[in-house]
Amino acid sequence: MTAIREQIATLLDARLQAIAAAHGGEYERDPSGDPTGWPAISLDDEGQDPSDEESGVTRYAMSVAIEVYSEGGSGMAVSRELNELHAEIVPAIMTPGEPPFDGLVERVEEGQLKRFTAPLASKPRKGFRQRFTIIFTTRRGDPASQ
Repeated sequence: MTAIREQIATLLDARLQAIAAAHGGEYERDPSGDPTGWPAISLDDEGQDPSDEESGVTRYAMSVAIEVYSEGGSGMAVSRELNELHAEIVPAIMTPGEPPFDGLVERVEEGQLKRFTAPLASKPRKGFRQRFTIIFTTRRGDPASQ
């Protein structure tokens, strides 16, 4: 049986991959190297914390960060593309349908957004990192069942 957190990550993969493909870019979960295509979208799994326990159920707060890089002819053009990508990514994660993420998720909390510039890039290259907390439950002691 597949762990609940892997089922959630797989659903996130599909949504983020679709956004990257629509922009002619690439997507990777937990990348181990630098991107090769632009825009580059990645999901970093930052682990989880048990947040609450009830009779036979453990509630978890799963932390993920979405990182996006873009490259272009000018800083303004890159910033515009990043803002457009952000406007597509947040609703793809925050409004996951009813029930949320096929009933796997109780709620999603939006976290801090940080912007950055790649100082030594050959072309204007910027990015952002947005954190999200995904609240879900499993049966106590069984990460693969609800």
